[in-house]
This record gives sequence, C-alpha cells and structure tokens, in this order.
Amino acid sequence: SEAWVSGADRWTPERRRRFANDLDVLLAVDGPTNASKGRTDPAGWRPRKAFQCEYAIRWITIKKRWDLSADPSERRALREMLGYC
Repeated sequence: SEAWVSGADRWTPERRRRFANDLDVLLAVDGPTNASKGRTDPAGWRPRKAFQCEYAIRWITIKKRWDLSADPSERRALREMLGYC
C-alpha cells in the first residue's frame, strides 16, 4: 500500500511483481507487530527505539532503489529515527 501511493501505481505489472518478490523489501515480523504497523509509513508507525536506526536505513534504501517518493512527514520521521544511529 505504501509503495502504491509512493509511485508504484505507475509501474508495469512486471516491476510490481519484482518488487513484491524482492527479499530485501520483505521483513518477517510477528503477527502483532505486523498488525500494529498496518499500511502506515514511518510517520505513522515506528518500531521499538532499539530498531529505529536500522529500520530507517532499510526504508530509505528501499525507497531509493525502487525510485519511490517520500512525503514531508515521512522524511521528518526518518530523520528523527536516524538520530538513534
């Protein structure tokens, strides 16, 4: 959902398939964590503080690799999380 509103809506079906199957994009988490995050970006959900630096770096890397946009609130939240690095 986040990728879709960040530019994936303009991708070809093949690019969407590659994104959906990119193991660097996928992150296995427990059910409650997955449910609490839902479809939100870093402005709406953050992992526990000890993981925020790694999470922000991963998020930025994926957005850059797949040429996805980030809105101002998302960028602000990512900068805050990078402060824990």
